[in-house]
Amino acid sequence: MAQLQLETNSFSYGDLEKKYGNFFVPAVEISVNGNKISDKIAIASVRVNTTIDSTADSFTIRVTNAFEWESSKWLWQDVFVIGSPIDIQLGYVDKFAPVFSGYITAITAEFQGDDGASLIVSGMDLSFFMMKGTRMQTWNEKKYSEVVQEIASRHKATPHIDATTDKLPTISQNMMNDFHFIQHLARLLNYDFFVVGKHLYFRKPLTQTTPVVTIALGKEIRSLSIEHNLSEQLTGVKIRFWDDKEQKVVTNEAGAITKLGGNSKTGKDVLAKIGDYTETLYMNASSASEAKNYADAYLNHRSMKLVSGTGECNGIPEIRAGRYLKIAGAGEAYNQPYYVTAASHILDGDGYVTQFVLGGNAI
Repeated sequence: MAQLQLETNSFSYGDLEKKYGNFFVPAVEISVNGNKISDKIAIASVRVNTTIDSTADSFTIRVTNAFEWESSKWLWQDVFVIGSPIDIQLGYVDKFAPVFSGYITAITAEFQGDDGASLIVSGMDLSFFMMKGTRMQTWNEKKYSEVVQEIASRHKATPHIDATTDKLPTISQNMMNDFHFIQHLARLLNYDFFVVGKHLYFRKPLTQTTPVVTIALGKEIRSLSIEHNLSEQLTGVKIRFWDDKEQKVVTNEAGAITKLGGNSKTGKDVLAKIGDYTETLYMNASSASEAKNYADAYLNHRSMKLVSGTGECNGIPEIRAGRYLKIAGAGEAYNQPYYVTAASHILDGDGYVTQFVLGGNAI
């Protein structure tokens, strides 16, 4: 079974259509403890959720032939053991791509009256364990990226980390779990942070923006909704902090927004025509550059809330949170690349679909 990680390949829809036999006969392949489960196990449905937000990637599997009524005996309990590693691949016929790698964290025996009994197996990825427990730890004269590297090593995750520039006098993890502490550091920098299988990503924003695939409205896309909304936008961000060298309060201001796609206007541009809507924040910065970096990070993070969208297409295993997706056939303003902030793969009696959540910062 192929190891799950964030791929950087780009495909045409025709390539994927050819690979997956015109998307006929959806199929799933599941391995527990490295062993492919028996074809005798009746998998009625599979759902895999991927996200870049503050929750773990997760899965749910429903097994329908898990109970023998005559003997009142549950089957497959020796296969689906709580705490066991599990890998899930989705695809068509015999062509698969990995979509989940993690652990079984819950098993539910469900009786449904005349509908019989089902075994519901669910679980989460490595993020689940990174969210366990809280720590108090201090690092001196370290970069943020070096701290993230150390935490990744603690969880035996393969790191994919873009180096940060400044060494800080003190970095403190104060009663936070490892996952949300790294997320806190990422927001200070406007970095992307997420986990894919056993791989931890801490990277500069709007990098590796090549779309995984371009899908068209009226063809591959089954449904699509895209919203442009000013509610979270600002014209600027100012950071006020105490400068130990100057012995006074200093203010630093955010610069430009890095745009995604070919549209010309950010939320900052639109609001600036109406007035000045600058947000002033206070922080304990060790230097003017740290304050400036945070101002830039805060403004750019907010800018990505200008554009949001949801959609559904044929099941494409390659689409996942952390990649970019290009839309076509929706009109010039909407035919853009978007950041995939969440993606769900759903296989059941109705077939296999991929649902996605999008973000962007230019209109």
